[in-house]
Amino acid sequence: MKKIAILAGILLLPGFLYYLLKQKGENRYTKLPIYGEKTLTGTFTNRMGEQIPDTLFHQVSPFTLTNQLGEPVQVLASDTCLSVVNFFYTRCPADCNHMNDELNRVAERFSANGLVRFYTLSVDTAFDSPDVLQAYAAKYTPQTKKWDFLTAGQDDVYRIAREGFLVDAVQDTTRGEALFLHSPSLILVDTHRRIRGYYDANERKEVDRLVDEIKLLLVQEIRERSPL
Repeated sequence: MKKIAILAGILLLPGFLYYLLKQKGENRYTKLPIYGEKTLTGTFTNRMGEQIPDTLFHQVSPFTLTNQLGEPVQVLASDTCLSVVNFFYTRCPADCNHMNDELNRVAERFSANGLVRFYTLSVDTAFDSPDVLQAYAAKYTPQTKKWDFLTAGQDDVYRIAREGFLVDAVQDTTRGEALFLHSPSLILVDTHRRIRGYYDANERKEVDRLVDEIKLLLVQEIRERSPL
């Protein structure tokens, strides 16, 4: 009986492994979460014979700010580009420099990809004029990476942070010096202006995860747009 059991195991194992690879591992993509408030629309979509409730997800409204060249920039106006967004200010202690160093690492990886844009928003708009931003950003050569450093423009940065990207950005008035509180996150936004990830710039592994998830989201975007 022992020999029979061993023989049966040897014969069945390859088939079981094939089943796992073929049935459980074929065309399976992990979808990134969608952040923010979700509401049901009351309508349904038919998928594979099943009625799936339609969901309305939080979207970041497009906005216009001024970049380091003094030009107005419409952010999130394109429905073909992924965006990575962060908040900073030039008079910030070392944390902001580290954040932008990490974002630069990501921007370099996708500098040749026209489907990924980068936006760094100043929360100290009274001080961070376009000239100040241009001098600060020069070391990153943002013009080669589809990267805009943005300051005061048509819309309010604090409202954009709070209502759009669901993060805090406020001035710390408890001290006399210019200090601002803002999120340390790099924020990934898809082509539908939905937030797909927050990544702590202080953690290198989190930034590495951002790189991987940009790649994943690019693949998903291509699959969704494919006619097949």
